[in-house]
Amino acid sequence: MRTLFLTLALTFSAGVAANTNTDSTDVIESNPTISSVSVDMKAVMKKMRLEYKLGERATSIEDMNQVVTKLESLIDQLKQGEYTPEKQAMYQEGFNKLSASVALVKTELDAGDLEKAQAALEQVDELRVEYHKKRNPSIWSKIFG
Repeated sequence: MRTLFLTLALTFSAGVAANTNTDSTDVIESNPTISSVSVDMKAVMKKMRLEYKLGERATSIEDMNQVVTKLESLIDQLKQGEYTPEKQAMYQEGFNKLSASVALVKTELDAGDLEKAQAALEQVDELRVEYHKKRNPSIWSKIFG
């Protein structure tokens, strides 16, 4: 029993050590490839949620510009993803709407209006709610349409 525990502990610690990453979390890498790649949608969506929250709390145009830049990069990552055929069109439609919403936020920032930019950012959250319902419809909506 002791040997089994030690073996599992060493295996786990070796796996954790192999998966550690010392890169800065402030930098979002984007792969400008044309082909589809495997994307961890859940992880990217969590990053988008964090950026959305930072955008809500932004107190300057510079802070908001950083948020918009990161959101654009994350949306580009999602657009390059490979998804199931039955959901591919819906996902791409949602990603395109997100891009348009973020572009509107950027336009407001370029005009120098932080309040309007933050108001436009709310559309991103509305799209989140809409597409999460489309992605995971409730049992009642499946039954009753």
